[in-house]
Amino acid sequence: MYSIEQRDEQLLGGTAAISYHIGFERAAQHIVSVRMRIDNVLGESLVVVMPSWSPGSYKIRDYAGYQGNVSTWLMDGARRKPALAAWRDKASLVIETKGATSIEIEYLIYAHERTVRTNHVNRNHAFLVPTALCMYVEGRTQEVHHVLFAHNRAQWPSISTALSPVKAPSSEGVLLGALNYDVLADSPIEIGDHQVRTFDEAGATHEVAVATNHTLDLDWLVTQIQRIVHVEAELFGGVPYDRYVFIIQVYPGAGGGLEHARSSVNAVEPSSMLDKSKVVALLSLLCHEYFHTWNVKRIRPVELGPFDYTRESYTSMLWLAEGLTSYYDDLLTYRCGFTTAKEYIDSLSKDHIAKLAMVPGRFAMSTRDSSYLAWLKLYMASPDGSNRFPSYYLKGGVIFLLLDIYIIDHSDGKYSLDDAMRAMWKRYQQNPSVGMTEVECISIIEQSTSIQIRDRLLDWLNGTTELPYNEIFDAVGLRVETTAKVADPVKIGENIVFATVPRVPFIGWSLAESGGRISVRAVEDGSPAARAGVGIDDEIVAVDGKRVNTSAQVDHYCGTMIGKGAILTAHCDGRLYTTTISPVEQPNLRLVQIEKPSSRQKQMHDRWLHRTL
Repeated sequence: MYSIEQRDEQLLGGTAAISYHIGFERAAQHIVSVRMRIDNVLGESLVVVMPSWSPGSYKIRDYAGYQGNVSTWLMDGARRKPALAAWRDKASLVIETKGATSIEIEYLIYAHERTVRTNHVNRNHAFLVPTALCMYVEGRTQEVHHVLFAHNRAQWPSISTALSPVKAPSSEGVLLGALNYDVLADSPIEIGDHQVRTFDEAGATHEVAVATNHTLDLDWLVTQIQRIVHVEAELFGGVPYDRYVFIIQVYPGAGGGLEHARSSVNAVEPSSMLDKSKVVALLSLLCHEYFHTWNVKRIRPVELGPFDYTRESYTSMLWLAEGLTSYYDDLLTYRCGFTTAKEYIDSLSKDHIAKLAMVPGRFAMSTRDSSYLAWLKLYMASPDGSNRFPSYYLKGGVIFLLLDIYIIDHSDGKYSLDDAMRAMWKRYQQNPSVGMTEVECISIIEQSTSIQIRDRLLDWLNGTTELPYNEIFDAVGLRVETTAKVADPVKIGENIVFATVPRVPFIGWSLAESGGRISVRAVEDGSPAARAGVGIDDEIVAVDGKRVNTSAQVDHYCGTMIGKGAILTAHCDGRLYTTTISPVEQPNLRLVQIEKPSSRQKQMHDRWLHRTL
């Protein structure tokens, strides 16, 4: 029976036949030592395996590549002798037990990759991802697992994780536990001198652990996180845990998040608390990862748990896992009061609809196929990727935006996607060990809303044609329109127009600057750049004979040549070439309110954007 549910009280005072001793003697060199002990051994051999990926991040990462100095031992009380072992494959080790009832495996892990899915250890802290740290025993993943963290608690006083305390910390270290390996794999750990705050909400304890060297208004952030918990718990009618940990990493270059059943890891730039738009992005990230507490970790496609940690788990339903969550993160950001209704609709325009319109790949691959091939298409995307497939995050989110409005409209405001979410949550509670099939998911949406959506939804998920924006948005008094994007005039003093500003050009490329050189990072199919024969990694040297050193200069010169054409000088593979590029005006795709909405359109609009705070 697959389960990722755990309450702290279940581990107190217990024992485990599989345990790990984690040491940090060489933390300054980014080295972690692991001693794994396996008791109650039966048979002539056993197999231990290092996972190859982390659930929620769909890419084979081969964590065994960071493992070294592996040794195996037969245990006889306090004595031990070497055990014979051989690698079965890149991550699986077969150990000859020769009748011994206890085995120990020792190894080192190099931990110097700072992401939400990899280990990072130095003299100041340790962030540990169990799938990248702890081997498992084939056939024994459903047993209780204990982990002893042996670190200097004077130097690193805080340990934040969803793993449960087994007993009070001692001179040996801090002993924590998991009911099974799946829970262990799902419980990242932050150890160090990070700041910690706690609050109670919805009958559970919540910990906010912020790892950073920067000064932040932590109390303000905790207040906003409590608001997020309140709003999302209210949607589902409560929370499914006794304790939850928000791990927030704040360091230069940080970004991304990863969900877990009783915790989440959220990585952001230090400037995220200093700029209004970035603060909203941080809060939206927190809304997104916390929403996964229900959607993905529990309401999940049938393929996502139990897991085979050695190979890909293919599913065509990441539109449910991530697309639905991407729709709700901005909606919940609005419901929490972090954005106004206008700001929310503007965000839908800019960050969803207009962004999707810049992805030619939406005409080349369906959302379901994009999901199924996520292991290669999204997580290993080439610079040409947006021409070949749509992100199931982006297009999936837009599809659920349309679906929500469709349900509200066709039920005369009686139902919304919220009702479907609560029904899916109820289904999980009735059968938590098995995920949903696509057929079951769609059936639940229809039954909970009394609206037939199967044909529409499957058409959107399987199709490669443009989505019917205005047909759907009309119900709430909105429409999508495209106009030329005109730059604001430059002014000085008392509202004096300073100069004529060139129009904003559309060329269909993205540029990167490095050392005074401008290189092409991506080229959109069918764009002026593509028609001019510009390629990825070409260096842009001059526009109409004018040397350029910044992308702003390129935009400026091209903006003066809209409708005329410009001579582009570029460099490829050691040779210069020239071509004529024909910039057009930058299209401005916007979601706007119609001039005279009817009373019903206003009613449906208000029903869609209701909030209780």
